[in-house]
Amino acid sequence: MKLLKKYMAVIAVFSLVFSSCTKEENNLTDDPASENFAELSLGASLNSFVNRAAVKQSLPECSSESPAYAHVELTHNMGTELEGTIEINVPILEEDGTYYTDYDEGLKIPVANSETNTAMVSLTSFLVYDGDPEDEASTLIWATPTTASDYGSFVSQGLPFDFTIRAGSKKYVDIEVLCFDDRDVNLYGYQFFDLIPEVLYELCVFANYCNDAGRHFTANYSLAVTYIGGDEDMILHETADLPVTGYDEDTEDYFADPFCFAIPAPQYDEASDEPYIRLTATLLNWEGNYPDPVGVPPMEVDLSWDDISGHLNDDGTVDYEHIFFNCNGDDPGNGNGECDPQNPADDCDGDTIPNGQDNCPETANAGQGDLDEDGIGDVCDTDIDGDGILNVDENEGCVRNPDPECGETVVEPCLPEAADGCESTDALNINLDSAGPSITNVSYGDWTVQIVDGELFVGVTPIIPFEISDIEVIVLQSATCETVTVPDEGGSVTIPGITEDDLPLSISVRANICDVSGE
Repeated sequence: MKLLKKYMAVIAVFSLVFSSCTKEENNLTDDPASENFAELSLGASLNSFVNRAAVKQSLPECSSESPAYAHVELTHNMGTELEGTIEINVPILEEDGTYYTDYDEGLKIPVANSETNTAMVSLTSFLVYDGDPEDEASTLIWATPTTASDYGSFVSQGLPFDFTIRAGSKKYVDIEVLCFDDRDVNLYGYQFFDLIPEVLYELCVFANYCNDAGRHFTANYSLAVTYIGGDEDMILHETADLPVTGYDEDTEDYFADPFCFAIPAPQYDEASDEPYIRLTATLLNWEGNYPDPVGVPPMEVDLSWDDISGHLNDDGTVDYEHIFFNCNGDDPGNGNGECDPQNPADDCDGDTIPNGQDNCPETANAGQGDLDEDGIGDVCDTDIDGDGILNVDENEGCVRNPDPECGETVVEPCLPEAADGCESTDALNINLDSAGPSITNVSYGDWTVQIVDGELFVGVTPIIPFEISDIEVIVLQSATCETVTVPDEGGSVTIPGITEDDLPLSISVRANICDVSGE
């Protein structure tokens, strides 16, 4: 399987959390003992931002050390008599893996507006150290980027960051911080030289859902992002519980944030008008906002570089890709009974492909993917790989593997029972189609799978705060199951007697992981 020659970054999303206790007094004072002051606390939420090379120049290297102090610089009450600046080092506390700044008299903000009892605050610097910043032995481990920096687009709110604070309140503001996870693909001693860092582009998605009466709702959905321009489809991003949703009690509106992520430019010399990125969005229920939708098919949207670059504005902003579930107005296929399945010009599944040309006319699939080229699209093909074994009867990891032995082989798992305080991960199925490495990123670490000198190498490297106690490798074709107990920093399993001639291989991997953030 060919790999992208560029590394990907993950776009992080964060929220502001407000907690206030109001006071009735309106008299102004600059006495810090007065209740007409507001106390400010800053929480730090670690963004697992990994860009392997491009961010290395200006972000601190990620550290296993715990955060101890935050260096904070801010300006308050701009344009008033109480205007001032604060530069302070504040201790950091931790509870259940969540970090926040300790109480400090230096972060008591005088209130300048007597009508609203509020003060405007502008946060200009936020740096996190593993010790007292005044101590030369301390190391910078996290930092919040400025909006104007190269990394401002990778956070939802860069610096400077303006907000208001009310008298008599204790305000908590979540601050997103970044670090660089400095690891190369030759973690295990296998050197590769075809890594060419390149710009990653931000793509954002927003979705609507329409009931059969045509009423629009902000949609809740899951999303898969697939690179379809190479020899084999590659999942770039796959997740559920998207987007960040909520309900505004003041406006009585349900809302959802656009979901943003990083994608590369075309990697295999695709033409600018040739689709190479596929978005597969699945509508989810949103209790209270709309009734449980029934029979609404997933939406597939194929994007070319022309489509994606059209969202990138000259002023540094990005417009989102708008997805509509069941919102085709009066067009055929909108669920209003006007579509004629026998009419080849109609589009009964609403995927923009007319019935007469659609390889799945009753199920939306704008991409028209057909792995076994039997004229039946993958989304409605009961045997996607054409090996004579129905999808429902295939073993895990074999639905898209045409080797019949993959579907017939049954292997018993051999992962030991997880120890107290640890848990077993879900099985991760990997199809290895070439001798090159297969690197898969998951929430607890990175899996690497490759064939080297007649041996199958499978390794996993955890990320903070996880440790790996055991890993399991199942090779479905050879009916082998191997496990190894590994040290805290990770480990690997090597299975001899497997060469490139055995490809393609279907491999299932699991691990026992331990969250040590509370230790």
